[in-house]
Amino acid sequence: MSEIRHKLEHALTMYNERQSKKKSYNMYALGQYLQRIDLIMEDIRRGADVRKAIIHGFTGRLQDICLKAMGMEKAGDDEQPGGVVYQPVIK
Repeated sequence: MSEIRHKLEHALTMYNERQSKKKSYNMYALGQYLQRIDLIMEDIRRGADVRKAIIHGFTGRLQDICLKAMGMEKAGDDEQPGGVVYQPVIK
């Protein structure tokens, strides 16, 4: 479990660092990413599939980055994307 968290945190921290050089940088973004990782990890602890939890947790570029960090392919069109509010895989 800690390896999953570490990979996700590392990937998003590196992404945030690259974004920080842009004019439109959101200085609160990293904290928001880390909060979302907390929700994803709680879902995985409850038995959710790692891939599904990531897909429910992030959209777009962030989703791609997290899946890549886990050695997984990008989400397909048939996989339901996440949204603004995290909806756990395991309810």
